[in-house]
Amino acid sequence: VDGQFVPNGDTLLQQAFTLIQEIIFNPNVTDGSFHDATVAREKENLAQRLESVYDDKIRYANKRLTEIMFADENYKYGAAGVLDDIPTITGADLYDYYQQFLAEDTIDLFICGDVQKEDVIPLIKGLPFANREYRDLDVIAPIHPQSVHTVKENQPINQGKLVLGYRTNILFGEDAYVPLQLANGLLGGFANSKIFINVREKASLAYYASSRIDSFHGFMLISAGIDEKNYDQALTIIKEQVGAMQAGDFTEEELSQTKAMLSNQLLEANDQAQGLIELAYNNTLKKANLDLTNWLKRISEVTKEEVVTAAESFELDTIYFLSKGADSNE
Repeated sequence: VDGQFVPNGDTLLQQAFTLIQEIIFNPNVTDGSFHDATVAREKENLAQRLESVYDDKIRYANKRLTEIMFADENYKYGAAGVLDDIPTITGADLYDYYQQFLAEDTIDLFICGDVQKEDVIPLIKGLPFANREYRDLDVIAPIHPQSVHTVKENQPINQGKLVLGYRTNILFGEDAYVPLQLANGLLGGFANSKIFINVREKASLAYYASSRIDSFHGFMLISAGIDEKNYDQALTIIKEQVGAMQAGDFTEEELSQTKAMLSNQLLEANDQAQGLIELAYNNTLKKANLDLTNWLKRISEVTKEEVVTAAESFELDTIYFLSKGADSNE
């Protein structure tokens, strides 16, 4: 809320920082442990959230693909944690870890709004954070799969979930990142994409079909909801669309349409504070210079050749299929 629109608005920023300080540095703690009833309630809430993934088969299939594809990496663990770990967590354990990360972890503070730097800096300096060393992100080493890992699992479901994981080894802020975004848009990111049109519309093989990229771990997921009997045909057509992108089988008009849709998507996301902060944070993490203006400019300048080169980075790593059929692991 902008202070000019509320009573006593001239002290609103100070009040916000006071509240932040109270929440962070004076949590509900007794005898070196977070409040037992609160911990128990939050453990239950977290368990329910993690269990709900099983009932959402699209999310479940994507989760299983990630666990399989990144089996030797920490990325296999979801941000919300591991269900089996919850029962052993205590309020004392949590508070010990809370104190550790509060003292040691890197802290980035972003403020978005009609505020002046000279008003904010003293308030930031007033927060009693201990000095610490800034820690850079771990370097993500390129991975080139030597073979394709195929996993099929069965559950009593009506609609099969097919997910393909590709390594791209292209990360946010790199020169090839925006061409990669456009390659993904042309392949499966928008309603005019190859996967959507050829798998869902023309062949009528999928209830949904799309692709998305992960800009911090260098991979792409292609997801489709299909009938089990159409597995081979759907898989073949999806692979054909990837091959078509790598062969440059798209027009300048299609590229222009995708540029417009990506630009509009970016403008919409950055029309709110959360989007602006996320963009600033991404640039901070990757030491990049891809602010909104530069990003839009880069989109407009990308050539077809750059998009093809980005698409050539797609390397199939893992295929996961959830259906009524028998389990298998290849």
